[in-house]
Amino acid sequence: MQKGILKSSAKLLAMLLIAGSFNSYGQDIVKIRNQNYTSYFSKAQHIPVLVVYSLTPDLFNCSRVKGEGGMKLASDPQLPDATNLTADYNNSLFDNAQMMAPEENTCDKDAFMESFYFTNVMPMPKDLYKEMWEKLHEKEVVKAKKFKKVKVFSGTVGRNWVIGRENNIIVPEWCWKVIYIPSTDEYLCYQFHNIEPYNAKDNLANHKVDINTIESLAGVHFVNGVISAPYVTATPNN
Repeated sequence: MQKGILKSSAKLLAMLLIAGSFNSYGQDIVKIRNQNYTSYFSKAQHIPVLVVYSLTPDLFNCSRVKGEGGMKLASDPQLPDATNLTADYNNSLFDNAQMMAPEENTCDKDAFMESFYFTNVMPMPKDLYKEMWEKLHEKEVVKAKKFKKVKVFSGTVGRNWVIGRENNIIVPEWCWKVIYIPSTDEYLCYQFHNIEPYNAKDNLANHKVDINTIESLAGVHFVNGVISAPYVTATPNN
């Protein structure tokens, strides 16, 4: 019971922080379009507040994989100063978690490379990234194969920690992901507390929420697979 109260309090605090963050950083959120994803990147926080992409089998289900191995994270040429963050992630307690997985971009060399830009990266506890987040990436791929197309929204909320040697990279309090299936008009929604201790018995079902929970937490709104928020350009492709 006490744990539930603490979680509710933490969620309320995160909502207040993100509301203030929009007011303070609204002018700092830059829309960056790369080949297979669009990032809304906060220059002040040095993380994306939202990454949007459509996932279809032709992005990853090719006879010859064109994405090269051994790629390293890099600054985004469209926003080089704010995304020169390699040194800031090195030796931190957090992993550099990609919002859109490189494995979802293997059929195009350029798209694969762009998935390693810091406009597609947030700090996340290593166990959360390697367990729940990667399982969610796998779920996206399964849904894309089955339904031929899904649309994915991946976001960050609040502030819990700061890392970085040269830049202050915000470690968000929450991260979330919405998988929208156009053919069924269905939303699959997941929310993660970005500081929870690792639990070997954890599974994705424990993090599944409804769309209203995501909208309330992140200050966004969904209609027919299109997201709206103070910092989002109101276009179907976002």
